[in-house]
Amino acid sequence: MTTFSASNLPASVNTLEKLVIWANAALYQLHKNTRYQESDSSPLVPVATAQDGLAADKSERVIFRVSVPLSDDWRNQSTKIWQEAKEISNAAIPTLFLS
Repeated sequence: MTTFSASNLPASVNTLEKLVIWANAALYQLHKNTRYQESDSSPLVPVATAQDGLAADKSERVIFRVSVPLSDDWRNQSTKIWQEAKEISNAAIPTLFLS
């Protein structure tokens, strides 16, 4: 698992929205070329995708799609869903996300 400490967060990440973008963008940088198969008959798809663009209301947006593996018995656990996340890899957080 990519290890993480609150001290890894830049001071500018001070809202939940910024945290979501920071974490998803880091996962995208690490795993944009990592693929997996969602179902038996489907093609391989990226673990993480990112897209930015202009919405209908003219606001700039970023859209992430990230697939995180969970423990096989996560539905039977009393823990929070994030506690059941399994590693995608053990790659380090990209340096550009640490300043």
